[in-house]
Amino acid sequence: MVLTAVTAGGLSGCRVEKRPAPPYPAVEWQGAAPSGPLESDPWVQATRKFLEAEAVARNINDFSIPELVKTASRDARSRAARPAFEDVKQRRRPDILPGPTPFLPLSVTPNFRGDPDRAAVRGCKASEWSSEEGKVPAELKGYGVEYRMERLPDGTMRVESTAGISGSECSDVTLPMALFVPAPEPSDVTDVRDIVIAERTDLDPAGS
Repeated sequence: MVLTAVTAGGLSGCRVEKRPAPPYPAVEWQGAAPSGPLESDPWVQATRKFLEAEAVARNINDFSIPELVKTASRDARSRAARPAFEDVKQRRRPDILPGPTPFLPLSVTPNFRGDPDRAAVRGCKASEWSSEEGKVPAELKGYGVEYRMERLPDGTMRVESTAGISGSECSDVTLPMALFVPAPEPSDVTDVRDIVIAERTDLDPAGS
């Protein structure tokens, strides 16, 4: 499959062969799986699926994988790719995430802005989770984040955009942690042409 690669500044003008995607990893919780009162909410479950798919996409530098398409808008997929492009621009290898970014939901607001097909999931997210080696941090610190969600006509629920919020509630929380099995390999990408961009799919509204 032939795809066009882009840098943070726009089209590179080169075309490269997409690498075969490795098997999608399993996820194992370290300790008990999250079981708070919000965990059964479909919007929270969709958020967790996004965090998992986003981490997998970043680890393999392919932001067109179907798991991410189903859990994130095109804009959210493009934003997820930015750290990889910035790393390569700075002549660093893209960071690796040892598992889905740890997240603790604090609230769910359905009918966000009066739209029954949108919601806002607020919570605490690990601030330092990725590294060039993909090591598990010795300590997890959280910051406030809001995931703005959308429900598509076919019922798919996914992240439309994200926004930072006050992290005062996140200073002393314990973030649940899960790791990928097998553990991801350190990235060997040193050229932006090896990063597969987020292209528009049938799930994305026309013009997005």
